[in-house]
Amino acid sequence: MIVTAITVLLPVFFVLGLGYFAGRAKKFDADQVAGLNELVLDYALPAMMFVATVKNARSQLLSQGPYALALLIAFVGLFLIMVLVSTRVLHHSLGEAALQANLASFPSVAFFGPPIFQGLFGASSLASIALAATLSAITIVPLTLVLLEIHRQHAAADEVRPVSSLILQSLANTLKQPMVWAPLIGVAIVLVGVHVPQVFDNMLTLIGSTTSGVSIFLAGLIIAAYKIKLNGEVIGNALVKMIAQPLLMALLVTVLGVANPLAREGILVCAIPTAVFAPLLAPRYRLYEVESSSTLVATALLIIVTLPIAIFIS
Repeated sequence: MIVTAITVLLPVFFVLGLGYFAGRAKKFDADQVAGLNELVLDYALPAMMFVATVKNARSQLLSQGPYALALLIAFVGLFLIMVLVSTRVLHHSLGEAALQANLASFPSVAFFGPPIFQGLFGASSLASIALAATLSAITIVPLTLVLLEIHRQHAAADEVRPVSSLILQSLANTLKQPMVWAPLIGVAIVLVGVHVPQVFDNMLTLIGSTTSGVSIFLAGLIIAAYKIKLNGEVIGNALVKMIAQPLLMALLVTVLGVANPLAREGILVCAIPTAVFAPLLAPRYRLYEVESSSTLVATALLIIVTLPIAIFIS
């Protein structure tokens, strides 16, 4: 399996490197990168996630409750712990803590998940990607946005909106994203027992199959756009994301009785590099910018070591 992991990672890093050097050479401008990002997140990935979800049997979906709970704790539990550590121990502002917690708990399932999981486990494992991506999108994304908005309002001395209002608005905005509602619709279809025609499956598979290559190339483009500075905090962020979170997930699947292949897939989800969400938000709020981009790069490099280890312990 370790040899398989290396075999899977080589093409991933080849395409990631192509994207990085294309970005450094200015082959793609900001609008083109934004267009590729929209292609992946609003079209290709939702199609792939929908197809992967509707191929599950109803009994299979209903049996994934313990797995979903393990993912939820690994994502949200670690996020909340990091917020406390960041504010109480590192004495960061609430906004900085939100970004740091996001970096430590939010795996880039959309970009790195499909090529790695398909290479290791085949197309059947994409249901795990769909579940992990949906759970992280409807939990970590709203939590991060709410904390950032609270920080902004306090810093600007604006009238502070009720937290419940911020949460509802963030959830509403999150649920508008195709990568969130597509798998949710897929789950609903499976639960009510509706059969998806093969021609419809083929249409979505055609666009969904572009996800792996384009997403990794895009990740390289995004990494190339950021300043990199390694310091103790960046290294700490990367170690929490790439080592502590997979170990936490390994503990959770053991305690909750999650069996393979879901247990292994859950551990590997947590061994995926951090999402690009925080590096994209940091400049908007002018917080934690260098640390966010540097953590993104550090976790992308660490996967060379952590993925084989994650496979071994699972």
